[in-house]
Amino acid sequence: MAWKQYTRGEGGMYCSKCGKDTEASGKYCQWCGVDLSSLPPRTVIRKRSPGVRTDSYGGAARRLGAFIIDIIFLIFLDAVIAATFGLSEGLDMFRELVRGMPVTDRDGNMVTSLVPLPIATAFAILLILVPWIYSAGLLSSRNQATLGMIATRLALTDMHGNRATFARCTLRHFVSVISFIVFCIGYIMIIVTRHSQGLHDIVAGCLVFKQD
Repeated sequence: MAWKQYTRGEGGMYCSKCGKDTEASGKYCQWCGVDLSSLPPRTVIRKRSPGVRTDSYGGAARRLGAFIIDIIFLIFLDAVIAATFGLSEGLDMFRELVRGMPVTDRDGNMVTSLVPLPIATAFAILLILVPWIYSAGLLSSRNQATLGMIATRLALTDMHGNRATFARCTLRHFVSVISFIVFCIGYIMIIVTRHSQGLHDIVAGCLVFKQD
């Protein structure tokens, strides 16, 4: 059985109330404000997910590689889903809209609505539903990794080293979208934060570890 150990020293300790690492030099936890002197002086032991190593954080370069692989796979998956469920009409209409051409349906009829239903449906499924289920579903699965993360030998855990829940992975996914939209600042944080966490990792309470 594998375990993760948190102790005083090396500038930090584990707060058993909020489940986060905090500075040991301060009297109170920097996250939840609990008096650290009231915590048990003994070492705190936390069980971690079987088969997942938690001794080395996943760096920005490796995570970028995983991101690129996931994007390539999602493009392929979206293409298959669009062809299977007839979403290509919405994509064609969006292409006409971007080019400034008259928007027509598959029968050649002019569409005058601001956001045609086929476009809204295609975008909701291909850009929201599919990436969400792919990310949250795989990250909360037994592998604790997307296909890109498996290829680059990475795994996701919560702050205790356990498998993250689907709800936690859902929160992480949608915050990662915000991280990407806002000039990728949330992703750049991976380079500078103590545990190589992006904004989405911090908000969702997750850690990414190397598996080799």
